[in-house]
Amino acid sequence: MPSGGPVLSYPITQGPGGQGAFIESVAQSPGDGSTPTEIVLGFLTASASIGNQQLERQYLTPDFSKSWNPGWTATVFSNRGVQSYSPVNDHDPKQKTATVTIGGKVVANLAGNGLYAVPSASARRVQSAVFHLVKNSDGQWRIASITGNEPIGLLLTSQQFSDDYQQRNLYFFDPTGKYLVPDPVYVPLQDTAADLMQKLVNDLNEPPGDWLNGATTTAFPQGTKVGDVTLDGGGATVNLSGTKIGKADEQTMEQVSSQVLSTLVGSGQTGPAVKTVTVVVNGRTWAPKGSQGNPVQSTAKFRPPPRAQSGVFYYLDSAGNLMDQVRPGTTPVLIQQGIGKQYSQIAISSGLNGPYIAALRGTTLFIGPVGGKLAQRGGAIGYSSMSWDPNGNLWAATTGNQIVKLRGDAASGTPGFQPVVYNVPGIASIEQISVIRVAPDGVRVALIVGDSALDFGAIDSGSHQIRLSPFAVPVPQGTTMFTAVSWYGPDNVITLGAPGQALTEYPVNGGTATSIPPPPAGVQSITASATYALIAGTAKGGLWYAPSLTEPWTSVNLGKDKLISPPVYPG
Repeated sequence: MPSGGPVLSYPITQGPGGQGAFIESVAQSPGDGSTPTEIVLGFLTASASIGNQQLERQYLTPDFSKSWNPGWTATVFSNRGVQSYSPVNDHDPKQKTATVTIGGKVVANLAGNGLYAVPSASARRVQSAVFHLVKNSDGQWRIASITGNEPIGLLLTSQQFSDDYQQRNLYFFDPTGKYLVPDPVYVPLQDTAADLMQKLVNDLNEPPGDWLNGATTTAFPQGTKVGDVTLDGGGATVNLSGTKIGKADEQTMEQVSSQVLSTLVGSGQTGPAVKTVTVVVNGRTWAPKGSQGNPVQSTAKFRPPPRAQSGVFYYLDSAGNLMDQVRPGTTPVLIQQGIGKQYSQIAISSGLNGPYIAALRGTTLFIGPVGGKLAQRGGAIGYSSMSWDPNGNLWAATTGNQIVKLRGDAASGTPGFQPVVYNVPGIASIEQISVIRVAPDGVRVALIVGDSALDFGAIDSGSHQIRLSPFAVPVPQGTTMFTAVSWYGPDNVITLGAPGQALTEYPVNGGTATSIPPPPAGVQSITASATYALIAGTAKGGLWYAPSLTEPWTSVNLGKDKLISPPVYPG
């Protein structure tokens, strides 16, 4: 933006922190004689501009500047603007106060801990904030306070939020302590690296009360205190203290360090990205077992589980046989002959005490060991969809709008034989859960509700509830319903929409969706893995695969055979 001469274009290059380009509004100091409305609009621009905390405070009175600390709190508007303002007569020396109301339709809210909530389209409403201004001794208007019905933070447009905030993952453990589970938060790019890392580690120690609360746990012992979190080059040092963490065993410390490392890697804001972590406990540097005393960690022992442990996927052929393929295009392997032609869906457990197979005949559920006999389970309850977790539990959606858990290996008459009902607060009784898919971590689920909404939920075994995430995903433009969903990785799912067989990748954090070109045949089902091929079944019983989301589809020659059930990866 030159002060004179032509406007020139320059390429945007990646910043030194590895986070990509930063696009920001150019803010200026308050102008002499600015009206109250100009002061408010200037403040909104400054507060949304990276690295301008001091500039934005020039728009505030000294007293309000001391108390103004929005942190990560923000309201995101689709059409933010001036709703009203009080008339101002600059020639009237007695007029010392003024108000300006800013508002618009809210498309998202960001809490102070970085939790992002997207209301459904029908629940979006107009929200306002009233700016109270006073005239100082120099005759200039300044903001003395901001009031509203909701917590007042930054008031951003959708574009400003996209420019100024970036998604990070906090990592917590599933109840078994085996797997890390990502908990997405959004953080402002204008935060310093030290402030960002401090807040992220504080959240690991004291988890935010979000939708994953009760479904995940932290390895940080109770009473742990987080000291300074510093960054030197690409190495972060995290200082922890407390009696319990000082006495923690090796397993607990490995879990704590895995949470810290997985959460901090890549952060650093505009400085060097974090590549390694060193954990200091009560002033003593902790070194993992087997590291020869080296406290610097670059690899976490615990990680999110993969979507599929291998490239093997399963299906029923036209003879009712259970088949698998190690990878698309290889020779199918007969796993079990004559299961039956009447089953419309199957699900294969990941192998714990198994593997086990679950199958639906209409709305009737059957479970049994692969290679063994299937037995009807769940009594007279009707079922619409099912999915295995990594611990050998089958989760099934009922035609009565509930979700039940069954043990695959439970013998008749044992406590695990009968289904355990889990309620889903937030879903209307008239809505139908048509599809359920459990994430590889066994904590989160993806639900297709009423065909037109994709919801994510967390399994809270303590309260026997599925707690929904704070946003619902509408069907993509050009389609009328979701027909299938499959986990693609720890942070993403792939959906199938109809009509048009629209394939879409959705982030679990409510971020921007990505359209995926479908195969040329009519797709009826999809099963996905970030490590292995994308597998699609067609309405005519055909099979297609793509090595990745961006590579072309290839048809699998099944000869005279046809699929009678959708192909599935274990889970």
